[in-house]
Amino acid sequence: INMKYIIINKWQLKDSKCQPHYYLKEVVDTLEIANAKLKAYQIIETDKNDNYFIVPFNEEALLLTEEVA
Repeated sequence: INMKYIIINKWQLKDSKCQPHYYLKEVVDTLEIANAKLKAYQIIETDKNDNYFIVPFNEEALLLTEEVA
């Protein structure tokens, strides 16, 4: 299995019912790198409305066949 890790930025106003916005920050090859990057993003982030998450995924499972595309 070719696992990779996506670092996602979720932005949502605190104490608000507005819909969150999600942004792909980057894709990395190992969980170790993902954790290091996540900590770095959390340290440098000054906006309290931003949260960061790691999402594992199988790159091969995301490929579309010609039929699906």
